[in-house]
Amino acid sequence: MTRIFYFLILLIPAENLTVHNSIPRDFSETSEYNCASRSNWGLEDSIPPKRAHHELIYDEARKTILLTCGSTPLDGGNSFDVYNDLWSFNGKSWKKLGNAGDQRSGIRMAFDTKRNKLYSFGGFRDNKCLGDLRVMENGNWKTIATDPMMRASEPGFVYDSKRDFFLAFGGSAERGVVNNITWIWKDGIWKKFNGPGPAGRQAFAMIFDNKRNKTVLFGGMGASPEQSFKDTWEFDGSTWTKVDSAGPERISPGYAFDEKRGMLVVFGGMNSKGRLGDTWGWDGKQWKQLATTGPPARAMGYMAYDKSRDRAVLFGGRISWPIDAQDTWEWDGNEWKEIK
Repeated sequence: MTRIFYFLILLIPAENLTVHNSIPRDFSETSEYNCASRSNWGLEDSIPPKRAHHELIYDEARKTILLTCGSTPLDGGNSFDVYNDLWSFNGKSWKKLGNAGDQRSGIRMAFDTKRNKLYSFGGFRDNKCLGDLRVMENGNWKTIATDPMMRASEPGFVYDSKRDFFLAFGGSAERGVVNNITWIWKDGIWKKFNGPGPAGRQAFAMIFDNKRNKTVLFGGMGASPEQSFKDTWEFDGSTWTKVDSAGPERISPGYAFDEKRGMLVVFGGMNSKGRLGDTWGWDGKQWKQLATTGPPARAMGYMAYDKSRDRAVLFGGRISWPIDAQDTWEWDGNEWKEIK
């Protein structure tokens, strides 16, 4: 387990890094994102390659799940594929839209519902954590701000639709260093929140609950796996408040906010006993175990909630070192179903 946690902390070791870069070709057909390049089509393009450290989000404007970035170990972990491919999922099948931006892992995305734009923050590339804020324009990422003080892999990053700002917290800044500062992006600049808040951490869950208009943060670990968290915090735009201390201990779970039920749904992850395959929900008052069956146990089985179909979609994750998954599952509020 020590080595598994080691790769959770470092995300991508520097040695023998192999960057994934599919062969682009020009194409005339239009897509939802009109990406500038696309790989040669084949059987391998019918489903995203296996990976962890990736990101999923629901595109409110186009009503589809998007997946991008991430990495997967090769040759027993001696090298890695790192991705910049962009995929959409309609509930039945995946479609490759092309490639966008550079190859990186550990980003977080948020959708600005007021302006109908997709943003990303942070990540890991070339053995460095990143402090980039990017917006998706014309099928590619455009960097609009970079701050070395905000370097973070797998941070928390959400759009607060009530107050019209982005909030960033935590993540890994470098080996053995986690962030503990809350940042707010509004009116084109980052501002540091100076009040008290959660302890610095990485590998946690963070969503915006648009039913109660609060950001919710849960779990994760500190600079080392010996410091794991099971606390739950809420941010109301002006104050962080610890609202629970007895949630399930989780490191690198999958998570999404179920808008219909007003619930943070958490799947899998790890704790001191190993990888987990159960599902929990936080309704703003208490934690409840929702299921003990579903996808095989894993860490980083990342998720997004499809509001148009009332389904939380999960893809991939790390089953064990150095094995990543390539499967797709949906949670309907009661049970999991694999989509094949």
